[in-house]
Amino acid sequence: MIIECKGCEALVDARVVASYEYYNPEDGPPGKYSFLKCPNCESASLVLQENYGGDEWDSPYRLYPPKENQLNLSIPEPIRNAYAEARSCLKAKAYTAAAIMCRKTLEAICAEHGATGKNLVSALKELKEKGTIESRLYEWADALRISGNEAAHDVSITISAEDARDVLEFTNALLEYVFTFRDKFEAFKQRRAKKIAPNQALKPTPKSGATDG
Repeated sequence: MIIECKGCEALVDARVVASYEYYNPEDGPPGKYSFLKCPNCESASLVLQENYGGDEWDSPYRLYPPKENQLNLSIPEPIRNAYAEARSCLKAKAYTAAAIMCRKTLEAICAEHGATGKNLVSALKELKEKGTIESRLYEWADALRISGNEAAHDVSITISAEDARDVLEFTNALLEYVFTFRDKFEAFKQRRAKKIAPNQALKPTPKSGATDG
């Protein structure tokens, strides 16, 4: 199984030592945990894969050793991959490429939420108008867009290591808000509504002519 080995800091074809598959329809698609051994440095890794149909499993997601700024698995895989590539660029000191990949991550976020704008400017405004992101996050996202544009189109612009790290951190914060905290809050509200509804249905209806006190 191809994974990024923490010990080697490289992609390796790790050997599967043991696997465990699980499935609970209430928790989502089937999943599989695999315990791996690196063929080079012999370090251990634990990965998780999900199956959305058929015999194909998605790309392994390393749980241990934990990745830096590990993203929630609720974030769609193409978006996680774009962000992971941005991190790889930063690690390789390709700072301009890191900023460009962060911009691509923004585009993927907009597409995932059905934004139909002709360009990234209008797509981000659409997300703000729909309430997907609030004003401060919109300001962050627009700054990331500008940095990505400069990195991609202006040959005179050089992205510094510090700026690349900041761009990556802002992108991470945006992802966590949109796909983790926002979704968790919506789920919390739905659970609250389900608990409140039965209680309201059980409340006795006041008799006609009855008064308080």
